Amino acid sequence: MSEQANVSVGNDNAGASAGVSAGTEVTNTSVSAGVEAGAEVHAGVENSNQIGDVTISQEAHAEAEVHAEATTEAGWDGRNAYVDAHAEVGASAEVGASNSVSYGGVTNTTEVHAGAEAKAYVGASGQVGMDGAEGHAGAMAGASVGVGASNSTYDENGNGASAGAGVSAGVQVGAEVGGGATMDDGVATIGVEGEVALLVGVDVDLSVSVDTKPAQEAVVDTANTVAKETTKVVDKVAETVNNAGNAVVGGAKDTGKKLKKAFKF
Repeated sequence: MSEQANVSVGNDNAGASAGVSAGTEVTNTSVSAGVEAGAEVHAGVENSNQIGDVTISQEAHAEAEVHAEATTEAGWDGRNAYVDAHAEVGASAEVGASNSVSYGGVTNTTEVHAGAEAKAYVGASGQVGMDGAEGHAGAMAGASVGVGASNSTYDENGNGASAGAGVSAGVQVGAEVGGGATMDDGVATIGVEGEVALLVGVDVDLSVSVDTKPAQEAVVDTANTVAKETTKVVDKVAETVNNAGNAVVGGAKDTGKKLKKAFKF
């Protein structure tokens, strides 16, 4: 089941729009839900003037947008139970302008632009079941800005040249970690992986595997040894009890014979 709504006003020169949607889904083995919202605004203008044999044209525009979304899901894939959830928000803006001068079949154009972007993310997921246990979680945030400019000159036949320059800078911070454990043919594997971002990214991964079969065999051998020794002890005790019983019975018979002989019955 999903619901959505969208609204827009204005035209290509100046306008804005916004939308929101939300939905859920249920199957025999899973459930999920998500929401999303966004908005944008834009404006632009163009102008052209003819002064004698010279044509002058200008253009300028500006755009901005924001968005946010969040989703979550849980279910069973036949082997494992799993969950996943994440959310993201972001925003961007861009502006630009250009100026063109045409004369005698030759056009010279100068253009400048600038933009900025920011984004943040957080999420977590995990599973447990026949394939082991595994989990991941992370959060990231980043921002960047950039500016640029160019100049070009071409004739009516497309002959000409252009030159441009730009610079951008960004920063990103955050961390993402995950880990899991599996058992395969007696071998237990435990892993940890991580990523740390601060201007540059650093990855760290660690995995350790331990063969548990020798330990399992040692347990079996110990159990067998204990069982054998216990059987020996039981046999000894049984033998002692049996001997004691035979001695008691034999002694009773001898006593009975002596009594019969003494009293002559």
